[in-house]
Amino acid sequence: LGADAEIHIEGLDRGRASQLIFRATAEIERLESVFSLYRPDSEVSRLNRDGVLHNPSHDFRLLLARSLDFHERTDGAFNIAVQPLWVHLARRFAEHQDPSLPPSLDGMLALCNPARISASPSRIVIGAGMGLTFNGIAQGYITDAVAALFRHEGLQDILISLGETLALPGRPWVVAIAGEEEHVVHLRDGAIAQSSGRSTVFTADGRWHHLIDPWTGASANRFRAMTVQAPTATEAIWLATPYLGMR
Repeated sequence: LGADAEIHIEGLDRGRASQLIFRATAEIERLESVFSLYRPDSEVSRLNRDGVLHNPSHDFRLLLARSLDFHERTDGAFNIAVQPLWVHLARRFAEHQDPSLPPSLDGMLALCNPARISASPSRIVIGAGMGLTFNGIAQGYITDAVAALFRHEGLQDILISLGETLALPGRPWVVAIAGEEEHVVHLRDGAIAQSSGRSTVFTADGRWHHLIDPWTGASANRFRAMTVQAPTATEAIWLATPYLGMR
């Protein structure tokens, strides 16, 4: 999904470790074919292009349902339907670095309403002009999927970093908090995720970036960054992302 990925394994012979890394890579590849906006043939890319996705995978339907639930539980702060606004802002600032409010933003906000998503086991439909992005949650979902693969093998002492970071039971891992000098957590049998607008900025001053306040269309700047520790990577990232801009 455009992020660097690392998996650290201790205590296994090289052959078994290599086999596990191969299986993890295959699982990541499979889920990227569902959620990646970087792949034109992924399920989410086809839905955004065509407005309809026939026979969506179980993973797509599950994460869509979770995302809509999180949208409701955060009073709209977590919103997978902001993709048209994200594209609009990225294009606008690629052409003009003026950090003033882009024009026609109100019209863009109308396209970001998850109520216009229709979902059934056999078909997902989105309204005209809409687009979805799972970038705020799919990295956590994929991290948890790889962790489940390793847990099924009865493994521990493994640290997984696939955009979000998760440690299996066993030894504690020292994980540094990005942007916080000398601030670390000792992670064992749990996950940690950080959301920060500075990771992808639209303007040189950092005021406009990829994390969008779904109520105003502006970038969410209530906090510079939000770091959350939780039992799963999916929980950690969905909690971290919306609270950058929540009122």
